[in-house]
Amino acid sequence: MRNFSLLAAVAIVACAHQSASVPEPIAAATPEATPETAPSAVPEAAIPAERRAVQSANAPKVVGPYSAAIQVPAGRVVFLSGQIAVDPVKDRLITGDVVKQTERVMQNLKAVLDAAGASFDDVVKTTIFLTDLADFAKANEVYGRYFRNAPPARATVQVAALSRGARVAIEGVAVKSGAASTAPARVAVQSSQAPRAIGPYSQAIDVAAGSFVFVSGQIPVDPASGELVQGDIVAQTERVMENLKAVLAASGASFDDVVKTNIYLADLGDFTKINETYGRYFQKTPPARATLQMAALPRGARIEIECVAVTAGNARAGAVQSAQAPAAAGAYSQGIGVTPVSFLFVSGQIPLDPATGQPVPGDVSVQTERVMQNLKAVLEAGGASFDKVVKTTIFVADIADVAKINETYGRYFPKAPPARATVQVGALPRGARVEIDCVAAL
Repeated sequence: MRNFSLLAAVAIVACAHQSASVPEPIAAATPEATPETAPSAVPEAAIPAERRAVQSANAPKVVGPYSAAIQVPAGRVVFLSGQIAVDPVKDRLITGDVVKQTERVMQNLKAVLDAAGASFDDVVKTTIFLTDLADFAKANEVYGRYFRNAPPARATVQVAALSRGARVAIEGVAVKSGAASTAPARVAVQSSQAPRAIGPYSQAIDVAAGSFVFVSGQIPVDPASGELVQGDIVAQTERVMENLKAVLAASGASFDDVVKTNIYLADLGDFTKINETYGRYFQKTPPARATLQMAALPRGARIEIECVAVTAGNARAGAVQSAQAPAAAGAYSQGIGVTPVSFLFVSGQIPLDPATGQPVPGDVSVQTERVMQNLKAVLEAGGASFDKVVKTTIFVADIADVAKINETYGRYFPKAPPARATVQVGALPRGARVEIDCVAAL
């Protein structure tokens, strides 16, 4: 049934990856549009989503407060934690170049998919984190061999560092076909008005042909020439948004249907100008989002944006607002709910005091506590809790902080913790040391 495919959209997290619920680096707070409807991200006719952890003896053992994957509902949607090139037998990073590391990563993902009763044919979205974009061609070659049919949507970015000194990490989401379903679970979306896909990815994947669409990260490439557009960050942002618009239109969606975006920047100093252009494309309540400075973006671009949208029988339940979380300053919402299968996409939170709007003083443990309290407030306003969270992305300013972050973060998940990815980025808004976004299944 199409309703189940809606769950897939949650994964974008990816992906992810994500920072918006937190006040972002804007000179002055911009008044937000009046939300379509506020609370009740959980409609009366909501379809409950069971949540269970996936384990595989053929994948690296979990070290820390996360699960190898989380399945919802009834095992149909699988959120895969980021995998690095750790040998599951020796429990250490393998030796070798990025080709060998990518092969190990894909085998680790395969093991988790197998344990969930899925395969690479079911994957609808991935995020590839590289520590050096110069490795991309070699990583791409290995990655592409695992996708026999239409490859998933994806985003590829360069991060500042990965755990254990890895060169590549990959996370993803898969949606399994129902046994009684005759329709394809996933359909590749193509638009001649957007840059053509070069390599093993699709411009977008429409889940169950009409419930959710995952749109690959777009950079400012002119679809006619295939070249990066000339001009400043405003011109690049405009091109990215037009590319996204073309792919959304090809899937029967529009910016009004977008529930989550991830904005990757080469320089957070560009953010104010980007926000002005980006905001014009959202006439209704803007989606949840995360905004991050990466170490580098493909082809020397200054901006890359990916998104997830609802289509056909599903709809945005409205924006979630909480006075106990930092006010949204800019073109984003603290959270966005989705129906009839209820999901809540929560924007990236940084350690801002909701009362003052200022960063909290203290070390990374104090900052993580504040971030988790901010997320808790938005989750509760949307009718959720940490027990309902299926995926998080943790962005850090220094990978060396992860142990301390884990101590605080782990206390909020007394039951099976969610899938997650953890990466060191180039910089976080407001000089934060940690930012976390999440998706919950209600």
